[in-house]
Amino acid sequence: MSNIENFDLIGRVAAATTTARSRAFESASTIFVDVAADSTRAEVTRGGFNIGEILVRPDVIGDVLDTRPVVQTKVVSQTIAPGTAVARGTAIDLVLTRTDDLPLTIVPGIHQFFVGQTMADAFGRFGQDATVRDIVRRRTDVSQLTENERAALTTSLEQQGVQVGADPENDLGSAFTAIQAAFTFQG
Repeated sequence: MSNIENFDLIGRVAAATTTARSRAFESASTIFVDVAADSTRAEVTRGGFNIGEILVRPDVIGDVLDTRPVVQTKVVSQTIAPGTAVARGTAIDLVLTRTDDLPLTIVPGIHQFFVGQTMADAFGRFGQDATVRDIVRRRTDVSQLTENERAALTTSLEQQGVQVGADPENDLGSAFTAIQAAFTFQG
């Protein structure tokens, strides 16, 4: 037997990745504290089959991860709605992916201007626009926009070449949906 300590899966991964990831995300960290009588263990499956625990050397994997670029992924779908309380042991299926090259057409009801663009394209166009950014942060649906917000958003869109019309494929709501998706998946 080697001199590798027997860490549980969560401990091994956390120990191995903490050093590498802390340099990239020093300002953003989340700490989970388990206060249950029994420790919580993830039962991870892929394609319906359990994924076994593989012992890794934290010192070696940490060095390897330090040399790799951080790939940002986001949850794009899950079987339980975010914020929903569930019983212990409830299975939740998550789909994670890189979103920079994700086409905006995965979102139904987007403005025709955004067809053929990626989340990164739309975010690159509107992500630095303080007016758009503030509206998207405050509102979750176009029906919540005030008249002033509607006017300001329409002006920002038109300055970027997005013509706002009356038909559903080119109206303010379809443009808001596309921008909201880009901010959600890229912002």
